[in-house]
Amino acid sequence: MLLSKKSTRNAKPSARCALEAAASIASDFNVSEIARVMAKSPTTLSNKLNTNIDSHVLTLQEAIAIQNITNDSRILNAWAYSEGKTVIDLPDVGLSDEELADQVLHLQEASGDFAKSVRLSRADGVITASDFDVIQKRSLAAITAILHVTAELEQMVRPDPNKPVSAKATALKVA
Repeated sequence: MLLSKKSTRNAKPSARCALEAAASIASDFNVSEIARVMAKSPTTLSNKLNTNIDSHVLTLQEAIAIQNITNDSRILNAWAYSEGKTVIDLPDVGLSDEELADQVLHLQEASGDFAKSVRLSRADGVITASDFDVIQKRSLAAITAILHVTAELEQMVRPDPNKPVSAKATALKVA
C-alpha cells in the first residue's frame, strides 16, 4: 500500500478510514456473535458500527475487543494508514543460533531483492503502478526480515558480566 496523501485519498474507504473499516466488520462477521462475546446488545453494537448513526460511538476499547474477537486488524490498519503509517506483525521468537544466522542471510536476500526491484523499475525511466507494487512488496519483506532479526536479538540480551552490579540491586537480592 502506497503511503502518501494522494494514495490515502484514493484507497477504498475501509482501507483508509478506521470508522469505515469498523463498519465493514458488520458485513464480514456475525455482529450478534461478536456482541455476545463482548456482553453487549447486538443492536447497540450494530449501531456503533454503522457510520450513518451518530447517537452511538465505537470506543477504542470496543474496537480492540472486536479486533481480538475477530482476529482481524482492519481497524488498526486503516487507522495507521490514515496517518501515513503501516502496521507490521512482529514475528515469533526462539530461533537457534544457526536459524538466526539463516534469518540474517534472509534479511540480506530481502534487501537485495528490494534494491533489484528498484533498479529494474527505473531501467526504462518510468516507474509504473505495477513496478511500484513489486517495490512495495519487496520493501515490506525487507522490513519484516529486519524486525524478525531484531526480535530474535532482543531475546538474547543478557546482563553484562563485566559490569558491576549496583549496590541497590545487591540490596534487593539480599532482601
